Amino acid sequence: MLTFKTSPEEEFWKVKMKRYIQDCSSLSELKEMATLLVEIAATRQTVIQGLVKDALDQMESKLGVSS
Repeated sequence: MLTFKTSPEEEFWKVKMKRYIQDCSSLSELKEMATLLVEIAATRQTVIQGLVKDALDQMESKLGVSS
């Protein structure tokens, strides 16, 4: 079973970004930050999907199963 553990670096980044957003009073800065966070989220999702596909392909090839 997969286990997920946030690294200290990820936790630090998350806290830092939350504080920045909470303390930000500029609408234009918040819009820019939101746009960048959407890019990060989309990139991470693409990477996760690629890793899952690669893992499944490797499992299929080891089992001799073809799609």
